[in-house]
Amino acid sequence: MTPSTRLPDHVVSEEEARHHAARTSTLVSVVVNIVLSLAQISIGLFAKSQGLIADGIHSLSDLVSDFVVLLAGHHSRKGPDEDHHYGHQRYENAASLVLGVLLLAVGIGMLWSAAVKFENPAAIPSVHSAALWVAGVALLSKELLFRYMLAVAERVRSSMLIANARHARSDAASSLVVAVGIIGNLMGYPLLDPIAALIVGFMVSKMGWSFTGMPCMT
Repeated sequence: MTPSTRLPDHVVSEEEARHHAARTSTLVSVVVNIVLSLAQISIGLFAKSQGLIADGIHSLSDLVSDFVVLLAGHHSRKGPDEDHHYGHQRYENAASLVLGVLLLAVGIGMLWSAAVKFENPAAIPSVHSAALWVAGVALLSKELLFRYMLAVAERVRSSMLIANARHARSDAASSLVVAVGIIGNLMGYPLLDPIAALIVGFMVSKMGWSFTGMPCMT
C-alpha cells in the first residue's frame, strides 16, 4: 500500500483490535469445543446415549466452524487493494454461509441416524447416569460460551462472529434437549433419548438453513 492510500493510524488500530478480539474469542471456543466433544462422545459411547453422542458430534462440528472463522478473520483483516476496493470484509459474509451449510449437513446426518433407531425401538438401550452429568456440564459451558462470544461480536460489530455466537447458543439448546431425553430414558422411557437426538438434528438443520439465507452486512 502506497503512502497516498494508507489508512489512518486510528483506523488501523481499530482493525487490529477487532481482529485480536475475534481471534481470541474463537480460540476460546476451540478449546471449549475440543474438551466437550471428547467428553460427550466418549461418555456417550460408554453410557449408550445417542443424544449425547449427537451433541458431541455437534460440538466437534463447531471446531470446523471455528477454523472457518479464523481463516475468514485472517483474510478480512487485509485492507483495500486494487482487487478489493472496499477491503476484505465480505469474507465474513462468506464464512457465515459456510457455517450455515456445515450446520445443515450435520443436522441432516443427525436426523437420519436418529430415525434409524425408530425402526427397532425394543433395541434402544438404557442410558447410564454418567451421561446426564456430562450433558449438564455441556449445557452450562455452552451457555457461558455463547454469552462471552456474543458480547465480543457485538463489541466489534462482526456478522461472522455473531453467526458463530448464535451457533454456540444452538449448542446450549441442544444440550438442554439431550439432558431432558437422558432424564426420560433413566425414568424408564428409552425412546426419549433418540427422540432428543432427532430434535437436536432438527434444531441444527434449522439453524444452518437460517445462516445460509443470512442477508449480507456491510
